[in-house]
Amino acid sequence: MQAKSIPVTYVLFPDEGHGFRRPENNTAFNAVTEDFLASKCLGGRFQPIGNDFAGSTITVPVGSELLPGLKQALDARKERFVVG
Repeated sequence: MQAKSIPVTYVLFPDEGHGFRRPENNTAFNAVTEDFLASKCLGGRFQPIGNDFAGSTITVPVGSELLPGLKQALDARKERFVVG
């Protein structure tokens, strides 16, 4: 998709397989899915991601800037893990 310049948001949970074993990852996935459906497909309102990534192993190697609030939620999650 990237080679053909098609915008894509790639969401990865490194500790999961084809389904979700960890509830925290399922919650994070549902938050991103809701954001995508509301902003790119269906329109309308959606719940901001907020704290939905807490405890999850979500990574977004590509395209976090394509969904409203996704990059900010990922950055906020990273800031909580910085030891200083």
